[in-house]
Amino acid sequence: MLGRTDRIAVIAGYVATPHLSRSLVTLVEQFEENGYVVVVVLASATPDRPIWPEGRTAPSLIVTKPNVGYDFGSWATALHLYPHIAEARHVILCNDSLLGPFASLAPMIHDFENSWSDVWGATDTTEFTPHLQSYLLGFTGGVLRHPAVLSFWRHIRDIADKDAIVVRYEIGLSRLLEREGFVSVPWFRSEDIVPEGGNPTTIGGSRLLEAGFPFVKRILMDNPDVFPDCARARHVVALQYSQDVDQWR
Repeated sequence: MLGRTDRIAVIAGYVATPHLSRSLVTLVEQFEENGYVVVVVLASATPDRPIWPEGRTAPSLIVTKPNVGYDFGSWATALHLYPHIAEARHVILCNDSLLGPFASLAPMIHDFENSWSDVWGATDTTEFTPHLQSYLLGFTGGVLRHPAVLSFWRHIRDIADKDAIVVRYEIGLSRLLEREGFVSVPWFRSEDIVPEGGNPTTIGGSRLLEAGFPFVKRILMDNPDVFPDCARARHVVALQYSQDVDQWR
């Protein structure tokens, strides 16, 4: 059971095997160390239960589900199963598209919890249209209880096309929050990282790392031919954090 608490992190993940990545395990531990109750929702391609590494801290709750719905489907599942999550003072929704964290999450948590905004995000982007990127979002003061926001999560549907998900749910959520009068701010502003229209987590991955972001996007590392910043980001992880990024997969 998930008890009532003021600080909850819901992590949406995907597993092809029962063995979990170093990134996911460390992410859970860092949230726990910073006072968050953690719910992990795993979309699984295997019928076997996930194996938590021996000697490592397991999350407060693990939910497994069929591999449909992507991240928004996993977050919606958690909010449906445990509706009192929406009542918490600080709620973070994130996914496992990140490698890391390579350092403590304390600075990130401090920025989120001391923000004057209603909704916080790790980064924003002007790609397509200005909006917070959905891989790491924070909600304060019961925003998730707002009727329009509750309706948004209740009407999440399984969509196979990732670009359609970005438009309908990532951008759609930002538009909904703006329409309802909520104030949203990013931890790292895209204008400080990349040119207009750029995605800070891909073409600006190395600059985000240098600015203090303790993660790098998995898609950046997986596609060196598509994203020239991959080599630089790999170098920054080694130089700044003394880590081999490949060991975090």
